[in-house]
Amino acid sequence: MANRLTFLLMLLQLWHFAMPSQSVNDLSQFADSNRTVFNLDALTETQTNFPIQIGKKFYHVETKLEVNWHQAAHNCRQLGGHLINFESSQEMDVILSIVPSARYWTSGNCLAKDRVWISIATGEAMPYLRWHAGEPNNAGGAELCIELKRTAFNDDRCAIAINYICEAKIL
Repeated sequence: MANRLTFLLMLLQLWHFAMPSQSVNDLSQFADSNRTVFNLDALTETQTNFPIQIGKKFYHVETKLEVNWHQAAHNCRQLGGHLINFESSQEMDVILSIVPSARYWTSGNCLAKDRVWISIATGEAMPYLRWHAGEPNNAGGAELCIELKRTAFNDDRCAIAINYICEAKIL
């Protein structure tokens, strides 16, 4: 089984290098712009679960399916990635320029320890947090998951159904 998995990973890496794609390696060029970055190669887009590439990360923005945080995390794992884990203000600004204004689950949660925000992607403290004013507020005492709500983060109940963003990194 391990040999098959190793072979599959090698095959995927070779496929990645063989496929043409547009990418953005310098995020600073988008910090103050409204430009949208998409991999416009239609063939590549239909062959990957992560059609948007920015630097060394690939993204899947789910805008049709609304699910709870746990299902979103599961769906991202099924695609071969994890819920988005923002690492900087710059990354968040670029993603905000790409996604339609709405609500999306992120990897952040405080399920293990109340008000200690960790990433399900790494098991470590969230590397970057930009909260809406007055957040996190734990309204109702049950807001344990982080959503990207229009321009910043909001803590919310993990059981609500909203869209989500997955990410995967180049191996």
